[in-house]
Amino acid sequence: MPDLPDVPGHPGGVAVTDELLIASPLPYLFTEVKHADRQAREALFCTFNADLGYFERTVLGVTQATGARVTVVADARLSNPDPRAARNAGTRYVHGLAVPRSGAAFHPKVTVIAGPERAVVAIGSGNLSTGGWHLNEETWTIATADREQCPVIVTQLAEWLRAVHHVCTITPHGRQGIQRTAALLENLASAATAVDTGHQLVHNLRSCLLDQLPDGRIGQLLVYAPFHDEKAEAIRGLIKRLRPGRVTLAVQSESRTVIQPEAVARLVDDLDIHLDVIADTSQKYRHGKLIEAVGLDGRWTLTGSPNLSARALLHSAASGGNVEVGIISRRNTSLFPDGEPISLSEVPAVRISDSAANRPEAGILLLAAVRTDGGLQVTLAKPPPVPVQVLASSHTSFDKWTEVGTVPPGMTDHVLPSVDLPGGARVRGRWDTAAGPLDSGVIFVTDPALVMNRPGDNAHRSGHGSPDPIALISDPRLLEMWMSAVGQLAASRATTVLPRVTGPAAPRGETADTQPSGGLRIDADEEYWLTYVDDAKARLGPAMFHFALGGWPGLQVMPAAADNGLQEPTDRLIDERAPGLDEDDSATVNDETDPADEPGDAIQDSASTGRPDNGAGDHAERPFIPDASGWPTREKRRIERALKDFVVSEPRLPVVDRLAVISLVLCTVQAGIWDSALGDQGWIRTLGEAIEKLDQEDIPERISSQVASLAAVAIYFMHEYRSAPAERDAASQQFEKAARQSAHLYPEADPELVADYAAPFTNKNGYPIDPDAVMHVIALIVQGDPLTEAVDVLETLHPAWRIHKHNDALLHVHGDFRGTFLPAAEALEAITSVDQAAVWATGNTADWTVASRREDTLIRVEKRQNRITWRHYRLSNLITPSGIARNQELANLARIPHGPLNQAFPEARSMLAAIRFDPADPPSDCPQTVP
Repeated sequence: MPDLPDVPGHPGGVAVTDELLIASPLPYLFTEVKHADRQAREALFCTFNADLGYFERTVLGVTQATGARVTVVADARLSNPDPRAARNAGTRYVHGLAVPRSGAAFHPKVTVIAGPERAVVAIGSGNLSTGGWHLNEETWTIATADREQCPVIVTQLAEWLRAVHHVCTITPHGRQGIQRTAALLENLASAATAVDTGHQLVHNLRSCLLDQLPDGRIGQLLVYAPFHDEKAEAIRGLIKRLRPGRVTLAVQSESRTVIQPEAVARLVDDLDIHLDVIADTSQKYRHGKLIEAVGLDGRWTLTGSPNLSARALLHSAASGGNVEVGIISRRNTSLFPDGEPISLSEVPAVRISDSAANRPEAGILLLAAVRTDGGLQVTLAKPPPVPVQVLASSHTSFDKWTEVGTVPPGMTDHVLPSVDLPGGARVRGRWDTAAGPLDSGVIFVTDPALVMNRPGDNAHRSGHGSPDPIALISDPRLLEMWMSAVGQLAASRATTVLPRVTGPAAPRGETADTQPSGGLRIDADEEYWLTYVDDAKARLGPAMFHFALGGWPGLQVMPAAADNGLQEPTDRLIDERAPGLDEDDSATVNDETDPADEPGDAIQDSASTGRPDNGAGDHAERPFIPDASGWPTREKRRIERALKDFVVSEPRLPVVDRLAVISLVLCTVQAGIWDSALGDQGWIRTLGEAIEKLDQEDIPERISSQVASLAAVAIYFMHEYRSAPAERDAASQQFEKAARQSAHLYPEADPELVADYAAPFTNKNGYPIDPDAVMHVIALIVQGDPLTEAVDVLETLHPAWRIHKHNDALLHVHGDFRGTFLPAAEALEAITSVDQAAVWATGNTADWTVASRREDTLIRVEKRQNRITWRHYRLSNLITPSGIARNQELANLARIPHGPLNQAFPEARSMLAAIRFDPADPPSDCPQTVP
C-alpha cells in the first residue's frame, strides 16, 4: 500500500489530510491495522446510502481487524438492502437506521475509528458504497489524533455525535454506537493537547450552514455539486450572503448533474451577476460537493455532504433541512474541477424521479428488531395508524416470509413475546391500505450478544491473544511478559482523564451530587462503561478478563461467543473475490434524492433490552488446575517472585486488573507452586496484600458483586490456612488486617458468584470448597465480633467443647475438663483483633476459671475446691496464656505479685465488673446468646 500523504505544518502524530488527495478512508483503516495492537474500540459509519454487500466484502474485514465493534447508520427511507449480500448485519455489526423528524434526509458521510490510543476521523461526500469509496470523484477530510495531540475538529465531531439524536430517530443500537464513539473521542481529546489545524467542522443541527460560512465579501465564488434544488434557491442564497464579483459553476457532461438551468438563469438576471459555466468531461462521476470562495484574505472551501440544495444549505435539520456535516478549511490551492467553458443554455435540464413517491403512503418505517429475553423487540419510526404485521425470513429461505406477530396501532416499540429469531434474520412490516397490502423495507434482527462482542475478544482463536490463567501460571516467562504488559498499559491509562464511578463505591466524601460538573460516570453512562470494559480487555486479554469477572464459568463461556467466521447461507455461495454491484453504474449507485415531506412528529427513542449472556453455561466437570508440586524449584520460585513483586509494585492497577492478580495467586496456591502458606515467603502474605489493595475507592457498582465474591473466596483461603490463633504470627496478623480492610465489601457477595469463583479450588483438606463455608466466613468478618470469630475457630479445633458468647464481653467454654485454666487460656488466644478479651471456662465440677487479657497482661481468677484465687501475669511474644497454663516455671517468672493469692487486686476487680461477672455468685442459668 502506498504511503499516506503527509500534511506539512501538522506536528507529531496529528494529521489533517484534505480532500482529493485520497479516494476514501480505506487506506487509513489499513494503517490502523498495521499497528497490530487492536486498540480500536468503535468503528462508526454514518452515510446516506449504505451498500451492505460492498461494505461486508471490502470494509468490514479490515475494520474488525482494528479490534473495533462496528456500527453503520444510514437513512431509513432510502434503505433497501439486499438480504443475500448482507450476510452479517445484526451479528457482526449493527445495521442502524436514522429518520430526521423533519421528514428530510439523513445525509452525513462520517467515518470514525476510535480507541484509547488513537482515532481516525473522516468527513466527506462519499456514501458507503462502491461508488462512494472507489469509483467516484469524492472529497474527504481525514483527521488523525493520538494521546499527545488532537485536532480541534475531532472534538467538534464528538459534539455533533452527542447531539444528532435530538433531530433524528435512530435505531437504538445505532444510537448507542454513536454515543460510545463520541465518548472515546472525548476521552482522547481530554488527554491530548488541542491542535488548531485551520479546519472547522460545521453542521446544521441547530442553524443552517449558510449562516456559518465565513464573513466578508469575496471576489469569486466557485461551486459544484451533483444535485441542485429545482428553483436554484441554494445558489441564490450563497450569492446574496457572500456577494461575489463573479460566479463559476461546474456541471458534468452527459447530463450527470441534476440541475434546472432556467432557474439559474433567472437568478442571474435577478441578481445581475456574471456567471461562468464549465463542463467537467472526466469519465469519473464527480460526487464531491464544493463551495470555494476567493477573496483578498485568501481562499476557503466548504466540502463534505451538503449539495447545492435548499434542504442542505438554507435550513437547519430541526426546521426541515437534511442532516449535513461539512468542513470549512483555508487553502492555498483550488479544488475546483477543470473543464471546458460552455454557456448556461448548453446545460441540459435534468430531473430525477422521486423514488419517495413510490413508497408506502402510510409512511410506516420499521427501524429495528432486537432479540431480548422477553421476545423480539420491534421499533418503528413513529406510531403506525394501523396494525402492522411483522414478517420474518430466516436461515437460507430468503423468499419465504412467515408472520411472527403484530404491532398494535399507536406503538413505536413493541415486544413480540416468545419470538426468538436468530441474529441476522430478515424482518419486514406489512399493513393494509385501500390499494391493498404494502410491505416495508427489510431490516435485520440484531443480536446484542453478538454485535457488542469486539473482534479482539476472540483474538485467542488465532493464537495471538493473551493466555488463560493456566497458561500464565505454567510458564514463568509468559507470566512475567503478561504482567509487564499489564503494568505498562495501566500506567499509560493513568494519564487519561477516566470517567468517575458512581454508586456506593464512589470516593468517600464525594457523592454524585458533589462530583465536578461534567464528570463522566461509568455506571450511569453505557458508552463509558463499555469503554471501561474494553480497556480492561485490552490490558488483560479476553481470557483473563472473563476469568477475573466470572471465575472459571466466565472463562468457559468464551467459546460460546460469536466467532469471527462469516455467516454464509448455504443456498447461495458468493465469490468473495468478485466485485460487487456488477449490474450498477455510477449513476444508479449515487442516485440521491430529497425525500418527500412527511409529518415531523416528535418521536421518542426507546432503548432496547440487550440479550444477556446465558451465564456460566454447562460445566459438569470441575475445572482442572495442574499439580505443579513436581515442577522444577527454580521455575516455581520465579512464579512466586513475579506475583509478589507485582502485587507490591503496581499500586495503580484498575480494579479488574487487581481481581485478575488475586485469581492468579489463588491458581498458583491450588497448583502447589508455593512451598508454604506461612512465613515471609508464604502465599498468605502475597494474597493478603492483594486483598488489602482491592478497594481503592474505584469499584464500579456494576461489578461490586464480582469484587466482593472473589474477595470472599480469597479471604476464605487465608482463613483456612492461617496459623493457629495462639501463635499470633505474621500470617494471622496478615489475615486479620486483610479481613478488616475488606469487610465492607462482603455484603455485596453473591452466593452463585462465590460458587463460580470457588469452582476450581479445594480447601485445606483437599475437598471442593463449599460456597456455604465461604459465606459463613465472610459473615463472621462482616459482623466484626471477635468473640463470634473465636467461637468459630474453637469449634473447629475442639469439637467436643461447647462454646458460646456469655454476653458481649465474655466467652464461655464448657467441657469435660480436669482443670479449667488451660482451656480458658487456649480460648483466650483464639480471640484476636482486640487488646482486651475474657473467657470463662467451666467443667463438670463447680470449679471454674476466668482469664482476661488486657494491656499485655493476663488476669486469672479461679475457683478451685471452693477457694477463689487471684493472679496477674506479664505477657510478651514468648510468654502466652497457654504457655503460662502449661509451664509452672514460666508462670512463676511472669507473675506480677499483688500479695496473698486469696485477695483480689484492683485490676482484677475492674475486669470482673467490665464483663459483668460476680465470683461470689457466678451465673447458674447461662444464656446462649447476647442479651
